[in-house]
Amino acid sequence: MLGMESLPALFFFITIFFIPESPRWLLLKRQNDVAKQILQRIYRNNEVVDFEINQTMQSVEGHTKSEWKLIFEPSILKAILIGVAIAILGQFMGVNAVLYYGPTIFESSGLSSGDSLFYQVLVGMVNMVTTVLAMFIIDKVGRKKLVYFGVTGMILSLLSIAFYFLEGKNLGVSNLFLLVSFLLYIFCCAISICAVIWVLLSEMYPIKVRGMAMSVAGFSLWVGTFLIGQLTPWMLENITPQGTFVLFAIMCVPYMLIIWKLVPETTGKSLDEIEKMWKRP
Repeated sequence: MLGMESLPALFFFITIFFIPESPRWLLLKRQNDVAKQILQRIYRNNEVVDFEINQTMQSVEGHTKSEWKLIFEPSILKAILIGVAIAILGQFMGVNAVLYYGPTIFESSGLSSGDSLFYQVLVGMVNMVTTVLAMFIIDKVGRKKLVYFGVTGMILSLLSIAFYFLEGKNLGVSNLFLLVSFLLYIFCCAISICAVIWVLLSEMYPIKVRGMAMSVAGFSLWVGTFLIGQLTPWMLENITPQGTFVLFAIMCVPYMLIIWKLVPETTGKSLDEIEKMWKRP
């Protein structure tokens, strides 16, 4: 089982050699010719390429402050704090709890260890297929719309899971109800917050601080992942599975509100346009 992981790792390693450097990074390093070649491969239109290069160069000209000073500017600090909030909250909506402890959760519902592992394989398959689907629709549907749809489905499926653990045995509800609820939860999660979070974080920060801001947000996300990984067994034991999944459902609400009220829609916007959106009063 562990050896199989070497295959996607090898594929990832080989793929790295075919991925070009970011044109914006190259422009920042004054490697304009290489950046132009890559942009021509993307846009295949010299006018658009020249426009993108001019826009990027204008956004970085006159930049004298260090990145550390820039991140404390009000508009940039606001974007960073929002990114940190959605990165951490996304972990406390339960996705990694399900992926890490799925077999344990399924066993607590009365399934055998073999059936629990089989159910977890189905969860992983749905996660993979849905992630591929999200790649094709994220630009057509929009980041925020995907979050609204997905998080709403996550809340409903989390409450369904909690209901099963609370009353399922008393009412004679089949284990299939639990499986369907888990698969629906993973589908809604993979097509929304799992796909959107990294896209949003890579788009929402101004170019001058994007590297540092992404590092802060990414660090926050993995802190949240660590915490949920450590806390989930304790929660399952002390506040019961039904209480744990109700808590995950509750944590979806502030996430949805932050996306709705504080995060601009970035679909179809250039990075320079997004930067200007944060500077609006």
